[in-house]
Amino acid sequence: MPSLTCGCGEIVNYGEIPCSNEWLLMSDIEFDQFSGQIDVEEIYKAMKSLIKCPQCGAIWLFWNGFQAEPQRYMPLKSRSTLASLASLASLAF
Repeated sequence: MPSLTCGCGEIVNYGEIPCSNEWLLMSDIEFDQFSGQIDVEEIYKAMKSLIKCPQCGAIWLFWNGFQAEPQRYMPLKSRSTLASLASLASLAF
């Protein structure tokens, strides 16, 4: 079963069907390319897989399919972190 090891140490499995750790997504532009009678399998192939760590909430996004390394995104931990980022952003402009 495919899995990845999150930065927090959690081993996240994503081979189950259905999979509670996996979301499928596509851009609005990609979605608009489908019209009329649609083969669900074609939509499925066009989607990107997003895996969410149930332990820390990190999101692993497979932008280029499962053959390439996923990009990890981490949630902000608190409002103070968000405020710090906002103040840094205001200094940049």
